Amino acid sequence: MTPSVRLVTAAHLPDLAPDDQELLHALRRAGVETDVAVWDDPAVDWSEAAVTVIRSVFDYHLRSDEFLAWVDRVEPLTSLQNSPEIIRWNSHKSYLKAVSEAGFPIIPTEWVERGKSVDLPSVLAARGWPEAVVKPAISASAHGALKVSADNHDEAQAHLDGLVDKVDALVQPYLYDFETTGESSVIWLGGEQTHAVRRPSGMHTSLEVAHVGAPLQPAAEEVALATAVYDWITPKPLYARIDLLNTKDHGLLVLELELVEPALYLRHSTAIADKFAAGVQRLLSAPVS
Repeated sequence: MTPSVRLVTAAHLPDLAPDDQELLHALRRAGVETDVAVWDDPAVDWSEAAVTVIRSVFDYHLRSDEFLAWVDRVEPLTSLQNSPEIIRWNSHKSYLKAVSEAGFPIIPTEWVERGKSVDLPSVLAARGWPEAVVKPAISASAHGALKVSADNHDEAQAHLDGLVDKVDALVQPYLYDFETTGESSVIWLGGEQTHAVRRPSGMHTSLEVAHVGAPLQPAAEEVALATAVYDWITPKPLYARIDLLNTKDHGLLVLELELVEPALYLRHSTAIADKFAAGVQRLLSAPVS
């Protein structure tokens, strides 16, 4: 039977990640014909489903050019969610510049363009950062991130040089609040702020552990900041996870806007998965633009 909704995954997760399987179950409980397809499978006819929702594409950052070319191909064939505009913008961490320019606090960042030579110890000295993190500008789950401290400057410089030989990169101060406090993630599904979780840093835990998280009642200031950021995002995404960190030295910061393939912690509540499914269903009856 032709699906109404298609959930997109990666080849190494042909049945979706465990968390995203909850959305599949919720859609099917609601009577919505739903199937799962691998984004780079050449046999898939992407025009079959009216709505196509990106979920467990956890390899997109490793093949970003191919993935964005896939987005371009699929865009005219189906209602791709999140929207292609959002996906393109959010897939490169330079979007954080726009977040900062809009007045929201982010981690202090040194941006290093591809092909540029930067002396890392000089950057750290000028910024007053005793420790830092070097990472690529297209990344997920701390892939390619390296912690820099006084005893590995040579290794870190080589790592940065290797990154910018191929991609843009960034340097940020290492914040111990990741270890002591942990990230707060405030989540929107179908336009509604549905829940929040406490997440361990991806640099300190496995992907599996980070994707479990713990239910959280966020502080009022966390909800206020996350809501202001969500309200600023245009066009409105079907799903969004806004990651925050309350820091000793910099106050409450926006870490990331996760709008491509974030873990959404649907396993914490069947009701939350059902709300996500309802948001997807509303797209099926939305007028075609």
